[in-house]
Amino acid sequence: MHLTEINGLPCYRSSLLALFPEVAHGFFTRLGGGSRGPYESLNLSFTVGDLPEQVAANRRRVQEALGLETLAGALQVHGRREAVIPHLPANPGLEVPEVDILITRQPRVGLLIKQADCQAVMLYDPRRRVAANVHCGWRGNVQNVLGEAVQALRERCRCRAEDLYAVIGPGLGPCCAEFRHFREEFPPGLWTYQARPAYFDLWRLSRKQLEGAGVPPSHIEVAGLCTRCHPHIFFSYRRDKITGRQGAVIALK
Repeated sequence: MHLTEINGLPCYRSSLLALFPEVAHGFFTRLGGGSRGPYESLNLSFTVGDLPEQVAANRRRVQEALGLETLAGALQVHGRREAVIPHLPANPGLEVPEVDILITRQPRVGLLIKQADCQAVMLYDPRRRVAANVHCGWRGNVQNVLGEAVQALRERCRCRAEDLYAVIGPGLGPCCAEFRHFREEFPPGLWTYQARPAYFDLWRLSRKQLEGAGVPPSHIEVAGLCTRCHPHIFFSYRRDKITGRQGAVIALK
């Protein structure tokens, strides 16, 4: 994964997804937008206190940078439900309620996941030409939302796990993912993912959950970028509490 610019907007791009020219994608940073205060500058969330018109303008910048017709987002709830976007939404500011997994076969519809420490995990099946984007925080890891996403792709789109490529974007790293009450928050089976006492390696956990769902290890890329450690690049709820949300977008061209 490397940092680049797409039409003037800084973002990280996956080496794996770059193998597929039919896919547009970007893990965007907090840079390049017009928001102010704690939301400076490319905040893409309507629900954190930023001006709605400014968030809409920021989203248009992302949409135009990737050359898309629209963005479809999710009102993320740290759950396991999915939504399939079957056609171009009439509402360009579409936010699907109470889902954390977005799936589409529709070209030029960007699947938007917002995060400020949680992971955005992109999935792509080049055989079926299906894209997905998953919101995966620690609560999602506890519920195995990534395994659920692979299962949803299998059931909804006849995808095979061995055909999928997966990219785990920037998120809270093992350096900063402290859970003082992990015995109440994580089941015992996940305690082995501690990098040191009370600090969890959620990147490794997500990788193992994808592998457990059948995604080949060689088809998985991990960004390895901690959002809390880079205040000038990423929003981080753990670091700042009142803050914006960067976005990760995948789409079919």
